[in-house]
Amino acid sequence: MTRLKIHACAFRIPAIVFGGGINGLGVVRNLGRNGVTVYCVVEKKEEVIYSKFCDKYYIVPHIEEDKSVLRKFLISTGRLNSHAVLFPTSDRFSLHLSELKEEFSEDYYVPLPSQEIVRTLVDKREFYKSLSQFSVPHPGTYFPESQEDARRISTEMKYPIFVKPLLSQEFGLKFNTKGFVADSADELMKYYLLARNHRFEVIFQEVIPGLAGENMYGIEGYFDKNSDPKAIFAYRRLRGWPPVFGNTCLRESIPTSDVADLCAVTENYLRHIGYNGLMEAEWKKDPQTGVYYLLEINARQSMQNALPSICGMNLILIAYLDAIGEKTGRVDNYEKGVKWQSLPQDLFSVLTTHPSMTNLVVSLRNIQAWSFFATDDLLPWIVSNFETTRTIVFRIFQAARMHMRLYT
Repeated sequence: MTRLKIHACAFRIPAIVFGGGINGLGVVRNLGRNGVTVYCVVEKKEEVIYSKFCDKYYIVPHIEEDKSVLRKFLISTGRLNSHAVLFPTSDRFSLHLSELKEEFSEDYYVPLPSQEIVRTLVDKREFYKSLSQFSVPHPGTYFPESQEDARRISTEMKYPIFVKPLLSQEFGLKFNTKGFVADSADELMKYYLLARNHRFEVIFQEVIPGLAGENMYGIEGYFDKNSDPKAIFAYRRLRGWPPVFGNTCLRESIPTSDVADLCAVTENYLRHIGYNGLMEAEWKKDPQTGVYYLLEINARQSMQNALPSICGMNLILIAYLDAIGEKTGRVDNYEKGVKWQSLPQDLFSVLTTHPSMTNLVVSLRNIQAWSFFATDDLLPWIVSNFETTRTIVFRIFQAARMHMRLYT
């Protein structure tokens, strides 16, 4: 493995992680294990604040959705944590911090490009138009401008069609899904009007066959201020939850040589738009044609950022060091065949997709990283299990009350 050569004084500069969940917890652990002082900013109490690597936490309601709240926090905190490195864990945090980076350039290090570039990746309309401009293969995508336009498009497309929002985070919070799958023109219009009634703009996209864990590959990395990759990591998704259009619940590190063409296209595209910072690109292979399509690029680290680190490539630490001007050189080597798992979701996926016993046993070999569990940092996992149990009990109680109302 390539080892980073670091000056001892580098870790005197703290890092501030905006947001929690699996993503935030991974960032905190990746930095804290290497001696970096890490502060967490969340809107409510959650698992990340119980990590022993979180030196201090702030609970700031509405800081993710309201840029003015974030600005006030940066002003007040800047006096105490001058030149801290800021890490966003969501699209909204990435957008807001990229817009505020110039205003706070003397107070913080923000490893992000301009807001215009971040929005190109976050806003689905801007993203897919940009991919077309640079001839990057992606699923057929349509941009309805009105109800009449949507109805016209609905008669020209091959179903099923994925109805997805321009900005996915707010949509996901509202509907608890990444989008809607329409199997007919009538369904397409129903979902289009539902989204518009809740003031969400959407796009229509052709669906690539296969479950969320089939023919899915990803590229993670860090690009410096010259848009040169300092580290590139590759993985394949083994299972996802929900089974269709879900998030990764089991993934495995693979050699970049296995997806060399995808790496090259991703790197060239990000250079063209002038990107710098942490990123994750998701590709899917059409089993019918063998063509790979780029689905999205996240302008931040992946939720599963613990996997590259356990393999020997700590992308979060590389980003931190580059942000403060610590030269690290390019990091290329990492361990292959290592897996990351989100246990509850992976269990649901197995029960739903019913893999053969042989495939199931093979898929569970060499799991070395998990969503919340870590032998050196158990409390977040304990809290997560408690919250999961409480949610299950609450839902059972709700179902029982509904049953009693119906039959008494």
